[in-house]
Amino acid sequence: MFTDDDTHPLTPPIGTSLRPWEHGKSARAGSWSDVLKTTCDELKAIEHMTEHPGNRLFLLRLGKDIRADDMRLPPFPAAVKHVDLMMRRDIADAFKFAKLLATDPALEHAVFYHANSVKYSRPASSLRGAIARLSQNHMWRLITQVGIDSAVWHVPHMPVWVRRQRLHAAVVAEVAAHLTQTEHCAEYVCGLLHGIGRLSVYRAAVRHRRSPAPEPAFVAQIADDFYATIGVLISRCWDLDSVVTGAIANHNTPNKADPDSKKAAWMVYLANIISHTAMAEAEGVDSEGREVLANLRGVSFNIEEAFDVAHDALSENEAFFEAQQASEEGSAS
Repeated sequence: MFTDDDTHPLTPPIGTSLRPWEHGKSARAGSWSDVLKTTCDELKAIEHMTEHPGNRLFLLRLGKDIRADDMRLPPFPAAVKHVDLMMRRDIADAFKFAKLLATDPALEHAVFYHANSVKYSRPASSLRGAIARLSQNHMWRLITQVGIDSAVWHVPHMPVWVRRQRLHAAVVAEVAAHLTQTEHCAEYVCGLLHGIGRLSVYRAAVRHRRSPAPEPAFVAQIADDFYATIGVLISRCWDLDSVVTGAIANHNTPNKADPDSKKAAWMVYLANIISHTAMAEAEGVDSEGREVLANLRGVSFNIEEAFDVAHDALSENEAFFEAQQASEEGSAS
């Protein structure tokens, strides 16, 4: 689907907002069919108003994609479903983990990478040895994060957009789990998937082939306005848990979430602000995230500790992504 060598990379617009988390909108309310119809109608209305031919064709592709039964997306990775089921039933062991790792080379690479960190005096001699060094919760997180990234986040010609979203999602997941104070929790998955709606937007944007490319700023605006809504449609397509769906829909306005997903929505809301702020701080960019968090009413947590988790997760995932890329390039050569 994405093999046109004449497609030129889309460069993301330079963001200058002090509060980038405020750009995201909540998902449209209603039943799945109502949300789909409303979203398609809104995209069609924007298509009629825009004069840029590349932007119009981009919206046309996006509308067709979300109306497809599978939304033109790969299925939700089976390894992620299986590892969660293993953990819920308390039947996880090294043998079962090894079978899951065999389904995707990226999973095996991730386990060896983490099992051979500086904490250990010598490298693991086997896959079973590597698995033995990691806790079951660590294995669950690795398989969940890497399984989603490896199976789903494929958008050629937009590497900067995709890398930044993957990095942001990884940090949000770690911080949300930290705030929940639980190793194996739905909030971690919610953090990883809260921006999954951007995937459909990016995949529609990049498929311009020899027609005019959409404007990067326009793509970014559509992503901010519709990613939560499209994320809900993807969640329905993948048959995800209602807590995850609710957090995807309402992590920008957590008080609107249903009672069963309100806690997860709040954790992702806070983690989203912390992640954006930590990434800005790492880049030397101004942000008002710390002030916003300090002035939130009715919310109490150790802000400095949460930022320590965010910066650690940011550094660790940046190094891990570099190792992944080097491994993929080595395999391809």
